[in-house]
Amino acid sequence: MKELLADKYTRLKTEENDFKKNLAEEIYPGIENLVGKTIYECHSSKRNPNADFDEWEITGYSVLGNDMNDMAKKLGGHYGFPYGKKVTKVLIADCEAYLAKFKGLTTEDFDVMFYVERNTPQWKSSMGIRYSKDKGFEDRYGKINYSFNKDDFNERIENDRKEYEEYYAPREGYVACERCGKQVPENEVVKYKLIYQAWDNYRGRYVTSRIGTFCSGECALNEQMSLEG
Repeated sequence: MKELLADKYTRLKTEENDFKKNLAEEIYPGIENLVGKTIYECHSSKRNPNADFDEWEITGYSVLGNDMNDMAKKLGGHYGFPYGKKVTKVLIADCEAYLAKFKGLTTEDFDVMFYVERNTPQWKSSMGIRYSKDKGFEDRYGKINYSFNKDDFNERIENDRKEYEEYYAPREGYVACERCGKQVPENEVVKYKLIYQAWDNYRGRYVTSRIGTFCSGECALNEQMSLEG
């Protein structure tokens, strides 16, 4: 019996989904077993060292290109399974061509996106967490904020505490830099006139200024540039 166009389209789409599942399993072995598990987000920093965690529940996952422009080139100009209002022979041909190129991709072309949710008395929220095969749960600043085990952050939290005590903890005769938060002796403070725009409900937008206190000229100039947008 001849395969109907609609059935063929469904079969090709299923092939793509199965290939994606296999990619996800290669990038993160055992990934299917993580749905429903808790992943912890660490908020410790050098300016605020703590062992507080947000708990997120994994609700699903998918694979996505780690370089969308490069991915589009490899797939012939666009990333995404072809679709149309009506399944035609032309659409089927496009799907077959796309799938052949898609199956030529490897785990090096993809990351995993974990979909997570949390529901607390304060709010309900959801987001995606990207996982790279090479870098793990690493954000664009090179910091790992997520793990399935809280103990993975013990060394980071301890290092944050040491740096806090050395550079950021309030102490007599010192002032905190407005930009980076480091403590600097009062007689070494860099005072800088910041010029920026403010908003007044009666006058509208206007230019104003104030004197800021910083640990260095670099921090002062960075703060000025941030105020300029």
